[in-house]
Amino acid sequence: MKKFFSTLTLTTATALTIAITGGAMIGNSVLGETSIDLAALRSAAVSKHNTYRATHHSPNITSDNSLNTSAQAWAEKIASSGNFEHSNTPNVGENIYASYSSASTVDPTTLGNGAVEDWYSEIKDYKYETPGFSSDTGHFTQVVWKGSTKLGCGAAQGTATIEGNKYNAFYVVCQYSPAGNGEGKFPDNVLKP
Repeated sequence: MKKFFSTLTLTTATALTIAITGGAMIGNSVLGETSIDLAALRSAAVSKHNTYRATHHSPNITSDNSLNTSAQAWAEKIASSGNFEHSNTPNVGENIYASYSSASTVDPTTLGNGAVEDWYSEIKDYKYETPGFSSDTGHFTQVVWKGSTKLGCGAAQGTATIEGNKYNAFYVVCQYSPAGNGEGKFPDNVLKP
């Protein structure tokens, strides 16, 4: 089984949380349910995006109903299929995230904040002196991309089996318009804090 884990944390409740930023999951049994408070998750995600965007001199991003619908549909798709992959929706930027836990529920604010924090953490690898796309920093650059003005997020719950252990899986998808990470546009859209 391929592993694409970016963080591994044991909480005091002994819940295992794994944040994944890329790759495909194999051998999953997924429910594809949505029992997550989407309004709370979306509010947290927009707020966290705007906090980071302000640091990089980017204007606030606003929630968009059409993108929310599209992101929700994709979150449900990856939760039901277990295939952790991008939707490749035309003209839309996208970040995806998954968290695994032994807990059967998740706080939507924590989930929304955790996804955006994970994507933004790639800042440590971004080179402002040689701006451009990298698979190591593409989530970060989309979060702060100055030209993106609209955001839609969705989340869905399923289950996943990792190394023989079954976990509850919480998937988050955020979509951006206009799409970021345009070739040759990094100096004008990813500004140094």
